[in-house]
Amino acid sequence: LGLALAKEIDADLVLATDPDADRLGVRVKDKDGVYHTLTGNMSGCLLADYEIGQRKALKGLPDDGYLIKTIVTSNMADAIAKEYNAGLIEVLTGFKYIGQQILGFETTGKGNYLFGFEESYGCLIGTHARDKDAIVATMALCEAAAYYKTQGKTLWDAMVDMYEKYGYYKDDIQSITLKGIEGLQKIQEILETLRKNPPTEFG
Repeated sequence: LGLALAKEIDADLVLATDPDADRLGVRVKDKDGVYHTLTGNMSGCLLADYEIGQRKALKGLPDDGYLIKTIVTSNMADAIAKEYNAGLIEVLTGFKYIGQQILGFETTGKGNYLFGFEESYGCLIGTHARDKDAIVATMALCEAAAYYKTQGKTLWDAMVDMYEKYGYYKDDIQSITLKGIEGLQKIQEILETLRKNPPTEFG
């Protein structure tokens, strides 16, 4: 329905949050009028690059600034952190671990939070919360879209520019469902095997 309305009114963006407004889904229109779905990694990297880039341009960056991501998040984040001479912290999956890093900065007085995100459509701009926040992310993405539009670019153009600058990254998620008591036994067997005999190499 959102995409149908976007086509009808020729919208630049289609944005949707979940009911508790912590995740933000995004579609962006290119110059040919085609709408592209952004993964959480794509929208997160777009916002990370925009937010950190604008902070650098407008007020400068702290010497001890950090970009924080989870272990399942795109390695494009590493390239963005390197571009801005920022530290990169990788945490376990779950936004609470990003929140723990912010708390650590606040309690020790060492480290400055620049941006944090995970691949599952969640990011946090600022330190007002300890969870992903789609309300602020929505405003920031609209701001980024307006900014790039002043340069004659769509958000899709900005994404392609980032690929050209930082390298091309592809990510994919595969879910495996094992049902019932047999499924539970199979899961337990797999985990037990991995714990006892972890693989020594991949590929």
